Amino acid sequence: MRSQPASVLLKRWLALLAVVVIVVVVLVVALQNRPPALYWQGEPLTNSQRALSGAQAAMKRVAKADEGALAAGSQCYFALPRSSAHDVEDQMWCGPVLLPWSEAAKPWFVYPLSGRLVSNGEKLTVSVEPPPSATVGLGRGEVLRQPDGASPPKGDGGLSVPAVPYQAQGWGGVLKSAPSGLTAAPVDDLVVDWGEAYRLVAYGEARWLSAGLDPRALASAVDPPGSSWATSRKDVTATRPMATLLMPPKGDVFAIAQLALSPGEDAGAVPVGANGGAAGDQAAIQLVAGTTPISFTTAGAAPGSGAKGSLTLAAVVPAGSQPLLQFTDKGLTQQISLTDGRLGPSPGILSRAGTDEALSVTGTAGGATVHVSDASLVWFAGSDGGTVPPNDDDAYLQILATASPPAESFLPASDFTLELPGGQTVTGQALPDSDREAIVVGFVVPASFSDGTVTVSAARHSFDFPVSFP
Repeated sequence: MRSQPASVLLKRWLALLAVVVIVVVVLVVALQNRPPALYWQGEPLTNSQRALSGAQAAMKRVAKADEGALAAGSQCYFALPRSSAHDVEDQMWCGPVLLPWSEAAKPWFVYPLSGRLVSNGEKLTVSVEPPPSATVGLGRGEVLRQPDGASPPKGDGGLSVPAVPYQAQGWGGVLKSAPSGLTAAPVDDLVVDWGEAYRLVAYGEARWLSAGLDPRALASAVDPPGSSWATSRKDVTATRPMATLLMPPKGDVFAIAQLALSPGEDAGAVPVGANGGAAGDQAAIQLVAGTTPISFTTAGAAPGSGAKGSLTLAAVVPAGSQPLLQFTDKGLTQQISLTDGRLGPSPGILSRAGTDEALSVTGTAGGATVHVSDASLVWFAGSDGGTVPPNDDDAYLQILATASPPAESFLPASDFTLELPGGQTVTGQALPDSDREAIVVGFVVPASFSDGTVTVSAARHSFDFPVSFP
């Protein structure tokens, strides 16, 4: 048998090689047109499109509510640590989207992603609540992809950070209710003045507030060039809707304080009616941040808005300025930090609870029948609250009494003495009284005072009674 020429063999090998090359090229093209499958911890995904659709709907809701900007092709994607990976990470990325406080280089919402093994693979769950409050940027090497192989647009997709109205520096207002996300305050943060007591319930900062929390504030907002939002009803058009957010200027934030209101020392031993017929007073409230204090007008808060039992204040302050909420009444200034929620230096008696003891003691002194109705430990003493102890660690033990017959009702304060547990005796002093049928006597005692005995003695008649506070 004759052997075939070398040229014939070469031609056959070349033909075979050409076939192999064609097959390889076809396979490569086919594989390139078919995206690699995505998995969750090695298991195939069973509801990837439904998870993507739910997250995309949530992204659109947040963007609409927060005056954000979306691109025409803004969608949601699974994240892979690198292009050759198949197992998706535990976060879903949605965008591009930019909020009024976003950076253009960070145009993505991130939603937590979890999986549950079912019979045919992994069922994914996307956590869309609470909604993201900020946009973020992709990490180095991170890849976004959908199951069909689609990838997101480059960068921010041509979006611009939305231009929206903002409250000017120095703005402060009373909100209808407190926003979510505040930090609970220490339980002992109690500021007490003559008219009211203010307990800090929660505090914090916010990059934005819903305009519904203070609808009047938009009327004083600055409307920047390029904004598509209106700040008054008369400017609302088909293309210019009413703004839904209250925003601070760039570099500023809203400082928030939620307060619970209760009666102050005016509700103590001296009846409200003794205060010249007035129903008490209000402290001057300011928020101090930087060099300019911001004052609040709280008297106009509408009844029914929760203002009688609570008060929520908001003000524009420089970011990082460590704001203080400041209360001033009858010469006393008290402060609470809105950075850590701590109460500043304050008279010791104002931080104590249970400092009013109702009494019903009757005795004879000075030819009159004396009835003692109340004992209280106070800072603002007298019927006008204008008498205060000499030192922050002192208090007034204030005694309220009446006498009969009225003609002999005005016993001098020196007829009242207080014996302390150690045997020390303190003589009473007269406190201002606008109700001329009352006798108001005060004793300067330590703010830590807990018990003692009061003696009323005149014209060789006397009686005594104990006073006690927890």
